[in-house]
Amino acid sequence: MKKIKQISICLLLLVSISSIGQVMTSGVVKYKMTSDNEQMAMMGDIIMTSYFDNENVAVEVDMMGGMVLTKIYKKINDPKSTKMTMDAMGNKYEITGIDEKASKGVDMADLDNIATVTFDKTATKEIAGFKCYKATVTYNDDKTGEFYITDAIKMMSSTKESKLKGFPLEMKITTPDAILELKATEVFKVVSKDAFIVPEGFEKVTMEEFQEKMGG
Repeated sequence: MKKIKQISICLLLLVSISSIGQVMTSGVVKYKMTSDNEQMAMMGDIIMTSYFDNENVAVEVDMMGGMVLTKIYKKINDPKSTKMTMDAMGNKYEITGIDEKASKGVDMADLDNIATVTFDKTATKEIAGFKCYKATVTYNDDKTGEFYITDAIKMMSSTKESKLKGFPLEMKITTPDAILELKATEVFKVVSKDAFIVPEGFEKVTMEEFQEKMGG
């Protein structure tokens, strides 16, 4: 259980996609995630779903066929509103007091940390019904990224300027510890307001209390 907790939270922070703009400004994007990390591979298919509208963004990671669900919620212009939930085999927790770093777990492309971006609009592919072109990214830390982005989707953000324009529907993020790949499988133009509300039945705990309950 401890490893499951660590992996699910790590995924939300590692895939650390910010907002990246007829343009779609609200909806749901579902990705299939794969990795060369052995522990992640043991979790089976990993599905990540991004929900967004003009005021909210949320990212959910589904592992082990729905047995472990981790989700981060945030109001775009209020980082202190960030909430994280985990439903691990029926044990449901809402973690309070999420810090600034964790709140960026809804920023999948880690936009604030980008050093350089090179666009290649001749390298194109269609993903989930959207025409995308290639963007190669370097970060200020040890990550690199290879994205296929579309200009037909725009997620609102508190980030005023970004070197990366467009919304990524395919990502390959390389870190010193793992290669993480995500590819959109479905895009929906309608998002329910319920996607941004923590359901009933979750026990509120601090991060310290949560770690104790999950094995330290």
